[in-house]
Amino acid sequence: MEAQEGDVKSCEASKVKWKGGFVALPFIIAQVFFKAKAKGGFRALPFIISNEILEKVAGFGLNINFITYLNMQYHLSHANAGSLLFVWGAVSNFAPIPGAVIADMYLGRFIVVAIGSIACFVGMVFLWLSAMIPGARPPPCDMRASPELCAPPEARHMAWLLAGFVFLSVGAGGVRPCSMAFGADQFSRHPKERRSRILQVYFNAYYGSIGVAFMVAVTVVVYVQDNLGWKVGLAVPTCLMLLSAASFLLGSGLYIKDRGSKRMFAGIGAAVAAAVRNRRAWLPAKTEDGVYHHLKDCKLTVPTDRLRFLNKACMISNTKEDKSGSGGADGISDRGRVCTVDQVEQLKSAIRVMPIWSSTIFLAQAMNQYFAVPQADAMDRRVGAGGFRVPSGTFAVFNMLTMSLWSGCYDRWTAPALRRLTGNPRGLTMKQRIGGGLVFGTAAMAAAAVVEAARRRQALGGGGMSAFWLVPQYALAGLAEAFGVIGVIEFFYTELPKSMASFSMALLYMALGAGSLVGSLIIKLVHEVSGRGGRTSWLAEDLNAGRYDYYYWLLAGLGAVNFVYFLWCGWAYGEEGQNVEWEDEGEGETTIA
Repeated sequence: MEAQEGDVKSCEASKVKWKGGFVALPFIIAQVFFKAKAKGGFRALPFIISNEILEKVAGFGLNINFITYLNMQYHLSHANAGSLLFVWGAVSNFAPIPGAVIADMYLGRFIVVAIGSIACFVGMVFLWLSAMIPGARPPPCDMRASPELCAPPEARHMAWLLAGFVFLSVGAGGVRPCSMAFGADQFSRHPKERRSRILQVYFNAYYGSIGVAFMVAVTVVVYVQDNLGWKVGLAVPTCLMLLSAASFLLGSGLYIKDRGSKRMFAGIGAAVAAAVRNRRAWLPAKTEDGVYHHLKDCKLTVPTDRLRFLNKACMISNTKEDKSGSGGADGISDRGRVCTVDQVEQLKSAIRVMPIWSSTIFLAQAMNQYFAVPQADAMDRRVGAGGFRVPSGTFAVFNMLTMSLWSGCYDRWTAPALRRLTGNPRGLTMKQRIGGGLVFGTAAMAAAAVVEAARRRQALGGGGMSAFWLVPQYALAGLAEAFGVIGVIEFFYTELPKSMASFSMALLYMALGAGSLVGSLIIKLVHEVSGRGGRTSWLAEDLNAGRYDYYYWLLAGLGAVNFVYFLWCGWAYGEEGQNVEWEDEGEGETTIA
């Protein structure tokens, strides 16, 4: 491992090169191929961030408008297409869980991101081939004019789609939980006092790149799909994904590549095993009366009273008179059967956040505005004197625009104003931000219901309605993401053990994945129940015949109930930031008398 001084010099040298702009590019590429000794730092970031930007442009450009492709090219109804996309979204959001475990415990982040990038490219190739090969999809048919005459897709048609979805989900499992953390790893050898300042700049650049990627995706990529057809429309994100993987691999010689450590879940796993083994032990009347196994010189010598039954996992004796830890009828004589106090508290913290985690599942309903695209198709999208038609998927730009503006203004203007009102240094507590996200998500569903009811009423009366009336629901969904998602990330990162820092990011995706599954189930139930007895389904193919406004009101009602549940979870959790500070695991464990 190189000395810190050499790495600091490499950081300063990289800054000089960055000032040279494109003049520095040949030197950077030369260092890649000649494997320069200096690793990491700013010189590695262009390859990592370009990988993220290109991957996000391709992913956003595909997701936003893909319901149109499934409907028009594969003859799936809006309900079935939306349900399929929800399931795919769920799988893609669950995939970061094993991805984070594999990266942090076995392969390391570089290999996992590389495999994920290649898998995303392969998945895009399958979807592009589904548009290029005539036999890969049902015979052409006009779904708008006569959907009942269009042949449904057969198994051989769906195989192309499902193969693409599988590879894209595998890629998401590698890229999503590891890309940001891998970029932060490039500064791991810098002095601690400089590293925090550098990381703040890096995180701002990272989130800024996501905003730029989203803007490009919902304007350029969606426009290409709507005006040049799906062969070109899917070829563009496929090429971008290829460039994404290539740019990441090109910088391989510059990266700091930390290997995985199997100790990631060792503490929590040991606590679970010890709690099961010692479940029949008797706890003392007062926690401080017992004798507990803890690390040498550790400040945490007695477990807390939260989830007190788990204290059996680290208890050697339930009385201080038994200082030798010989146990007895009510104690545990074998120290090999117990874990440390520190490990028990890590397990408690992981269990305590789960109720709040479950309440954030609803955020996926507000963020996934799948039916807004066919709504925009049925509305007036013309702007300007020339009558330019805005692509249906482009309206999603107001989601990211709202989120970016709010996130950018929060620290500079909003937080100081709120600080004077709340007295909290953050402006709002983490739980208040999560709660605000749930409220805005519910409001987004209510706004969508009001707009859809008005659109349907005017359409049945022979009139039309501007598609820009969809902006409020997109803006509210953006606020839900700005409040809820960022609040969830901060909450998990702060309240969970440092050994689970990577896993805390994966927990967010797991919540969104569960929300996508719930969304798919709701669509199925609404479509089947509302269409019984020969009645027209709320989610009928013809938006004017269906009642999509009722569907949105149902989601708004569920969001209100979920918010009440969140309030209870927040009350049961107690104050934030009250978790103990965990020590690094090491040798020399002992007990107290």
